Parts: sequence; C-alpha cells; structure tokens
Amino acid sequence: MCRSFLVIHRNFTKVKHILSRRSIFTVAASTNLFDPVADYYCCQTNKKRQKTTHQPIMDLSKNFQSFAWCKPDWCFPSMSKETNELLRQCADLPEEQASGDVDELIARSKAFPIPFPIETVRLEKLKERRSIEKLKKNIVSTYPLIHERVLLLMTHFLIYKREFGSSIEKELYKDMGVPQLIDRILTKRAVTFMGQADKYLLLTGEEGNLLEGLTPGEKQQMRGRNFRSTEGWEAVGTVNQRPPLLLENCLSYDEMKLSALVYVSGHTECINDGERKNSGVVKEENAETDAVIIGTIGPRFQRHFRMDYEDILITEEQNVPEHGYGEEVTPTTCLNVLKNTYVRNNTSAKHMWRQMWSEFYQVHSYTYEELTSYITLGSNKTPESKYTERYVKLNKPGHVFDNEVYYKRISVLAETVLIEADARARQEGKMAYVNVIGCGLGVWKISKHQIDVYVLSVTERVKHLLRKDLLQHVSDVNFAWIQPSDSIIAMFPNSSGEGPNAAHKLFLENKRHPKGGINVQIQKREPSAKLTGEHDGKLLVMTYPWDGNAHPGNEFWLGSLKSSGDPAAACSTQVSELHNAHIHAGLRATRTRVAAASGLHSLHEHCNLRTT
Repeated sequence: MCRSFLVIHRNFTKVKHILSRRSIFTVAASTNLFDPVADYYCCQTNKKRQKTTHQPIMDLSKNFQSFAWCKPDWCFPSMSKETNELLRQCADLPEEQASGDVDELIARSKAFPIPFPIETVRLEKLKERRSIEKLKKNIVSTYPLIHERVLLLMTHFLIYKREFGSSIEKELYKDMGVPQLIDRILTKRAVTFMGQADKYLLLTGEEGNLLEGLTPGEKQQMRGRNFRSTEGWEAVGTVNQRPPLLLENCLSYDEMKLSALVYVSGHTECINDGERKNSGVVKEENAETDAVIIGTIGPRFQRHFRMDYEDILITEEQNVPEHGYGEEVTPTTCLNVLKNTYVRNNTSAKHMWRQMWSEFYQVHSYTYEELTSYITLGSNKTPESKYTERYVKLNKPGHVFDNEVYYKRISVLAETVLIEADARARQEGKMAYVNVIGCGLGVWKISKHQIDVYVLSVTERVKHLLRKDLLQHVSDVNFAWIQPSDSIIAMFPNSSGEGPNAAHKLFLENKRHPKGGINVQIQKREPSAKLTGEHDGKLLVMTYPWDGNAHPGNEFWLGSLKSSGDPAAACSTQVSELHNAHIHAGLRATRTRVAAASGLHSLHEHCNLRTT
C-alpha cells in the first residue's frame, strides 16, 4: 500500500489533461532499491487520523507509540531508473585514501584566504605538543557523513533540478552526480552566514546582508515582510542573481536545505573543555585527550518560506496552492504522478518541489485550509499536548507546527550520529559516550516545545536502534545544556548529583547489549570535558551546531568567539581546519560514509550493496 498510485486532485482547476508518459521517479515495489517497511503508519497515509487526547507517558523505556507524531518505521522515498543510475555511479566510484601529511595541511591552512582569529587550535601549533601520529590519525579519520535517506533525496534533487530548475540550474546539474553534489555542498558554502538578514562573508572577503544599502524606511519594510526577498541569496541560481552571489560560486537556498543534512565527522584534539566562552585558551588538564566530533545542523526557522519552515510549519500565508501545497497524493509516488499531471510552469515546479519533500518525510502536502478543515485546532488543552499531539497551534495566528515532520527531521540527524558513534567506538575497541547538543534549539527555534520533542525524538531513536542491535558499542547518550520541561525531566526517573551537576537518567534495557542497555541522561556537561569516574576510558563522541551555508566556526571567522556553540567548537577542537574542505584536501565525496539500517558503510560500499 505504500506504493499506491491513487491520486486525489484538489485546488488545481487549471489541469485540463493528464500526460500519458511514464513516471521517471517510481518503479514497482518489487524492484525498489530500498525495501519499504510494512508499517501500519506508513500504509495509512491516505486515511484521516482522528484527534485523540493523550496522557503524558511517564515510562519512556516501554512506550513511545502513544505520541501521535511517533512513526518509528517510515517508508523510504521511491526509486526509478534514473535514481538507480545515479546510485550505480556511486557504486563505481573508487574510494580515495586521505593523505595524513601534516605539513601539507598546514600549508593549505596558511593559504586559506580568511585569517584565523586564533592560533592555538591550528595544526602548526598543535604539532609542537601533540604526537604527529595522532595528528595524522585525526586528518585521515575525517570524512563527510550522510544518512541513507539523504542519499536518496540527493538523487531526487538532481532529477528535479534537471527537469524544473532555472536555465542556470539546468546547465549546472545536467551532468552532475551525487559525489559532485556533495563536493559542491562542502566547497561552495559561504565562510560565514547568519541571521534573518543573511549576513555573509565569502571566501573572496566580500561581505553583505539584505539590509545593506537600504534606507531606514526600506529596512523597516524588509523586516515587516520577514526578510522575504527576490534578491541576495534568494536570487542565487535564478535570472535575478547578481555578483558576488552567483550559483557557480555559492549555494542556492534550495541547496542549503540539502546541505543542512550533510555532516562531517572525525577524530580531534581538544585544547580545553569547549565551554561557550573558551576563546581558544589552552586548558588541557580538563579536556578529553581523544574524541570524535561531528558537525550537525538542526532545523532553521529564521527565514519564512525557506529551509525547514517549508516542511514543519503549516501557515495561512505559506501553505496555499500557488506555493505548491495542496495535493492529496500518496507520498511515495507523488513526484512522478505530479510530473505526469501538471503542465510545466512555475506553479508545477513549486508543486514538484513540495512533493519531493513530502515524499522524503512521508506526509501529505496540506494547504492551511485543508488542514484546518481536517482537524480542530483549538488551543492545546494541556502543556503536555504540545509534545504528545501531532499538530501544535503556535501563539502566532495562522501558524501550526507539525511534530511528526519535526520528529523525522531530528530522526535523520540522531540516527546518523548514533550509527557513526557506534562505528567509531567499535573501531577503537571502546564504548561510546555520545554528547548531544541542541541542534536548532537556539535562535533558530520557533517554539519552546521543540526542546521537549527534540529530547523525546532522540531518545526514541536510541531505543529503536538499540532494539535492532545497531548500538552495541554505545553505552551513554547525554543531552548537554538542553533544558526540557519538568514533564519531560520526570520521564528520566533516576537522578544523581545536585545543582548544575545534576543528572537525570533513564536506562533503556536490552539483554543483547554488552552493558545490558544504554544510559540516556540530561546533564549540563561541557562538550569536550574529560570523561571521569565510571566513564573513564570511553570514547567521547560529541556533536556541535554547524550551519548549512557556513564553514566550521561560522561567526568565528568574524572574530566573534563567544556567541554560540559553533565558534566555541572552533576554539576548542580542530574543526576549523579538519572540517574545512578548502584546507583538508581529503574531505571529499569519495570518502563519504553512509549511516544505514545495516550500519555504517562507505558511499561506494553502500551503493554497491544496493545496486547488485
């Protein structure tokens, strides 16, 4: 049923005929590269769900299914001849071995066009007091990291752009494969990119933002329309693009959305414990000597109608047919059905874009009108309903938050980190202590309840992967500096310590796990602080908040060292050099790792397994 071809057309009165040519996006389920999961929720996507009232679930070790948004086994996107061919190209790609040449990387670091604000984290300084062999290991161990769902999404993205992109995009993507797209994502990003006004610094040293050159009145108007514009980064890849923001040199906003699902992982030296205002001061006595750091990117709601705002929010202004919303299409086939249904114009391109993402998340692309006629959106009856129900009415009129899509967005991040942590720990012969920070829970978040759903989503993924024996080398998962509501903290019944050192713990049991299960806890620990006591000897695997259109550190490159977790990580670890594709020549698509249901594989191995 996941691949039903049923289509119900609504709100598209201009359709006069249906094209008869075969879809390029779907194939029969029997030939699907990725086996769809025969899950109840996946197969019920065309049925209206009845609104129910849930009581808070106090025992997370036993049940997540009472949460309306929890869909533990959602279907994979559909496949086609073209998507299979793009994956086959990856299977034929030989895996490159990274060079561990420290001096070469130091030379490339010196040649980087933007000056480093500090020197203490650079290889040239580290080699004076650290083992050369260890520094080589850190270099060689660093690679791009994606989820298997994201790999499929990339194939759909390329096919979409070849068919519905602008003339500039069609020229760029016509011969591009997934490896070239990954390399582009790593190398064409800005150095710094931040704020609602898209403040940026490019590799050329050029700077700007949407408010630059505007009169006070024009600035007020720009803020009044929530920075929506047809200029600046919004214009990249269109006929309206202007230097220096050109597609040949920069990522488009559509690419940024994809880039936010591409991570980088590697071993690192830590020169201090990574606290927010560490500023690169060397305090190694309190820092972990050996750690893995993963740059991850959370949902961004700063820009209306862009990034995750498109998928997770259902608003009266955004979710209308002219923006591509509204078709009730079985998610796994919607891309192809729409391709064969609508005349090729700007509106159909928008529909295709929305359906591509609806298929990725396995949800319908509702208009606000459809959704509000489908369910009753009163004020959420209790505080708990904001993290138990699927749809949450936000304080801003005409805005609804979809917890299911948010959960799936966080699930991709969580699964990737957890599977990567397990692989790293297995390689080291240790158990992993995974330190999870709040990705997208700072200035990017739009609702406080996200924190609760974030904690629940990651915890549910830990339990899910634990049950599938995919986390045999993970012993602990810690939510660092994440403060959920009291109701969520109550679900972590075992506490230790007091004050700022208090830890709220939940043990997820599994008899097949070497430790009998995994400890999940909420504790304010600094990212790279030394593991002591019962955790001594474990491998620290930490995440840091990156950006889909910035180099590691982001505002670090502007000399702002204390403003967020991104520059804090750049001041305490090696990410500013090793996670930078312009400095680290080995950070290339050919070395990408894919987190999958069967574990962690190289891009070559993963695609070879799926195409043979």
